[in-house]
Amino acid sequence: MEEKIDDMYWPDDDEPDFYGELKECAWNILHENPGIDMDEWIDLLMRQYPAEIVDAIGSHPAEAYASLSEMWNDEYTDSDTGECNTFRGWAKRFSSYGAIDRYDKAAEQEAILRYLQAQHYKKQ
Repeated sequence: MEEKIDDMYWPDDDEPDFYGELKECAWNILHENPGIDMDEWIDLLMRQYPAEIVDAIGSHPAEAYASLSEMWNDEYTDSDTGECNTFRGWAKRFSSYGAIDRYDKAAEQEAILRYLQAQHYKKQ
């Protein structure tokens, strides 16, 4: 009975995905800061997204650092392109401003192509 009451007040669909939000922040750090390594990435995450870290991991600094170190090898899928990579892999992918620019241009072209394909299928 208690479980059903909890579901009424906190249905699974409405629960925030704190870890998912943190992963999005982590990807943004890499996308905005070319050529950074894991330690720089963790430092920037802790400085720019402290609330997201506390929500997803907790407030103990050593535990947060350890969890973020493990997250470095977790996968993240870019919602714009559907491309999946580990954060380590994204860091390599975003090694320079030129690399980020090429990625963004390719993502933009993919979005245009998806739009045109959708328009084509609507006409059929």
